Amino acid sequence: MSNLSLAELIDKVDLTSPRIIAIDGPAGAGKTTLANRIAAQVEQTTAIVHMDDLYDGWNNALTPQLTRTLLQQILTPAKAGKSFGYRKYDWLQRTFGSLATYSAPHLLILEGVGSGQRACAPFLDQLIWIDINSEVGLTRVLNRDGDYLRDEIMVWQLREADHFKAENTRDRATIRLDGNFFI
Repeated sequence: MSNLSLAELIDKVDLTSPRIIAIDGPAGAGKTTLANRIAAQVEQTTAIVHMDDLYDGWNNALTPQLTRTLLQQILTPAKAGKSFGYRKYDWLQRTFGSLATYSAPHLLILEGVGSGQRACAPFLDQLIWIDINSEVGLTRVLNRDGDYLRDEIMVWQLREADHFKAENTRDRATIRLDGNFFI
């Protein structure tokens, strides 16, 4: 696990041409925080895609549909320097809703569980893994989103652990960080 400063981390992401990075790791690790901090520090146009916006609810989140959406609607056009879009999942209505569109950014950051899956690897310039103890992650999520999600998050932690094991996400990461460092 590396304890890079934010400036050192940004230096590791070559921004001389359009880039795509993924920030993956368990719930509550600090993926969104890191994505926002990187975006605030770079001068180039940046788009952040939150995996939560792509999941089809809790039970159908880490599925082939997610992979197809990532590859066809986001990564293929972004890598070609084109604009892209996708329908955002509405967690209250439990359905896909409004269309989110992006002009071709210089830096695309995918953040969230599943952003670093193997199928995405050919499109990624960096895969950042943020590690966190599951109890700490659970506490952070519940503090952020509310205790009413406890049962859902506990099941989610099992699903994401299976996903990470099957995808070998942590070991394939080009940069590994400790989640306690960025919060």
